[in-house]
Amino acid sequence: MEKEIRFPEIRPLNIDRYARIISTGVGLPKAVVTNQDIIDEFKLLATDRAVQYSLGIKERRWSDFDEKVEDLMMAAVEQCLETANIDIEKVDRVIFTKLFGDYQVPATSIGLLRKFKAKKGIPAFDICSACSGFMHAMDLAIRYVATGDDYVLILGGSVIAKCVRLWKSPDPKTVFLFGDAIAAMLIGYSETKSFLASYLLTNHSLYDNAKVNFGTEFLRSGMEDLNPSIFYMRIADGNIVFNSSAKYAKVIAEKLLRETGLTMEDIDFFVTSDQSEKIWEAQLKELNIPKEKSQSLFHKYGNTVSAMSPINLHDLIVSGRLKRGNLVMMQAHGAGASSGGMIFRY
Repeated sequence: MEKEIRFPEIRPLNIDRYARIISTGVGLPKAVVTNQDIIDEFKLLATDRAVQYSLGIKERRWSDFDEKVEDLMMAAVEQCLETANIDIEKVDRVIFTKLFGDYQVPATSIGLLRKFKAKKGIPAFDICSACSGFMHAMDLAIRYVATGDDYVLILGGSVIAKCVRLWKSPDPKTVFLFGDAIAAMLIGYSETKSFLASYLLTNHSLYDNAKVNFGTEFLRSGMEDLNPSIFYMRIADGNIVFNSSAKYAKVIAEKLLRETGLTMEDIDFFVTSDQSEKIWEAQLKELNIPKEKSQSLFHKYGNTVSAMSPINLHDLIVSGRLKRGNLVMMQAHGAGASSGGMIFRY
């Protein structure tokens, strides 16, 4: 049960070496999997119509067994670098916020550099903060640029379909939710200030609400169920995810707006994680934001964990809706235990 947690005050971004978003990219598996495909594959008592009505999802991408995480990372990064017209050798640092990589160790971000055949030993590491991870990575990136880096490449996403297919007995409550995708963003030095405020929070009272069971606690349990399900997300109470996303969206927005002196009317686009269409709508309702100032691609890609927010941002950019100079409030919420957001001028 959620306890009342006192969240820290927002701190100013006291940096005088500025950063901006240079480019974005997305790596997607080839296979488009519909609700009916899942129903048929696992012989579930459900209908496509019921899934669409309850969750708002029509399809998602699932990776095949021969598609590696670093393959999807490569596709996303190639888009980034091509748009920015720079070579991988100019990147000063790589950060990947993951749910799973091709290995637990070494870092999958290093596998990406191997796939690129990079000639330079670029510092690269992985972090894990579930759905809110991309906000943590963005916050790190602008601080790295502030202390001397010129280009920081960040990636986020999830590839869990292989676990589901190996398991063969997925949880019918969550099997329709998740999709595979990797999002990338290149953040680089700027002479003008683009990132105006950043804020991250956690709530440790929700530590056990959503988890992937594999870890030392599972090893202590005797490993009675040693099968691919230990790598699959288990959610104790979906209502907590729903309610916390709306609650923290308001907490974060109020702190960001107070720090910048802006109002919600000044924000051109609100970009957030959309673990379901209803969670996205709940955040918009809490902040009184019209749908035309935001978007959700959950119906198309599902919950891609730390790729959700950047995929929505990427689509706004490539569609031409988001233009240079627009003000963006970007947020992401990690199953209640972790959330973050920032305001920046694209």
